[in-house]
Amino acid sequence: MASSRDRAADGHRRGKTFLPALAYRQYRLLWLSGLSAWVGRWIEMVVSAWLVLELTDSPFLVGLLGTCRFASTLLGPFCGTVCDRIDRRLILISVQVAYGCSALFMLALFAADCMAVWHLFVFTTIGGICFTFDFAARYSVAAGVVREPHIISSISLLQVANGVTSVAGPLIGGSLLEVIGASGCFTLIAAGFALSTLALLPLKTPLRPAGNGRCSLWQELLSGLRYIRDDRVLSSLLVIAALVNLFIYPYVYTLMPIFARDVLGTGSSGFGQLLASVGMGAVLGSLAVGFSPRFATRGTALIGSLLAWPAILLALSFSRSFGLTMGLLILAGLAQGISMALLQALLLMRSSDEMRGRVSGARAFAISTLSLGTFLSGYEASLWGVPLVLVVNSSVFIVITAGMLLRVPELARGR
Repeated sequence: MASSRDRAADGHRRGKTFLPALAYRQYRLLWLSGLSAWVGRWIEMVVSAWLVLELTDSPFLVGLLGTCRFASTLLGPFCGTVCDRIDRRLILISVQVAYGCSALFMLALFAADCMAVWHLFVFTTIGGICFTFDFAARYSVAAGVVREPHIISSISLLQVANGVTSVAGPLIGGSLLEVIGASGCFTLIAAGFALSTLALLPLKTPLRPAGNGRCSLWQELLSGLRYIRDDRVLSSLLVIAALVNLFIYPYVYTLMPIFARDVLGTGSSGFGQLLASVGMGAVLGSLAVGFSPRFATRGTALIGSLLAWPAILLALSFSRSFGLTMGLLILAGLAQGISMALLQALLLMRSSDEMRGRVSGARAFAISTLSLGTFLSGYEASLWGVPLVLVVNSSVFIVITAGMLLRVPELARGR
């Protein structure tokens, strides 16, 4: 009897779906869940960062909030190992419920008028733990519910969902924060995770071979780390991901609210529009990858987009025009969408199914450098100003990454 994946693939061959991962029903459920959850997460990012900036007037504390948001990614290898041992669907449902309940608790604090700044830091930390488990489980499931030739399509479409929500989330959060206040925004956050949970309830994931019962969690974690260490391309891709989060991504989470207010002289609505510009570009970049899931030059595209991204941010550091800044951020998002979709897809394509949770967990661990990056960027911005931080971070990333690409030429082949 044909499996659900086989029937979906047959449907794809008959229907010639332009984005092949959409032919799989289980993938569509996973994608809709991600869309709902990421809307809530992006609203939370904008609202929390702006509230901390307004309540404290401290770029340093905005950076520290970003550190709290991503510090839990240090647990990535552990979370990935857990995802390889138990039902990934159960993990996904559990983290949606936990994140949504945390948002409801914040709503209650606002309603009782007893919210303090430290509550935002606690909520952000809890959300970060949920994100780490979600990341390891979601991408592993995305690669497992489609056939091998469609993995790039499945990953790029998840990146599209993230990009779409990075447009809608900041626009909703930035605009509605001035209209309905923080309590209304936290209601929307809780609703997003409730919808995500509902989408996951009918999800069915492929059965996986049972692991060795005598093998401990610690032993499986170490076996995953050895698996990554022994593969030159896998380890190099993960180092690149760590460098991106250390030097590049802080411009979104820490530098943009300060740049919006202090350099461009705009408010929370303008800040939301700037982040939406990044998301719009990321959607276009991810779609470009999804439309060409088999293209032979994916390694070259990865390298080109990785180097173009910081080059655009160098130009951004000199902008004092809101319109020009939006245009540059769209281009930066385009490079982001292409590079991150390809990097994640290549990681999963190169990994065996029994190791995908651990590889995705290691990818989440690479995001932990964002905690240090946001902390340092916030501190540097308080000393030098945002434009100079953009110049320094982008230049350092270009130099280090170019050197790494010369050392590992296999990356250019995208295999």
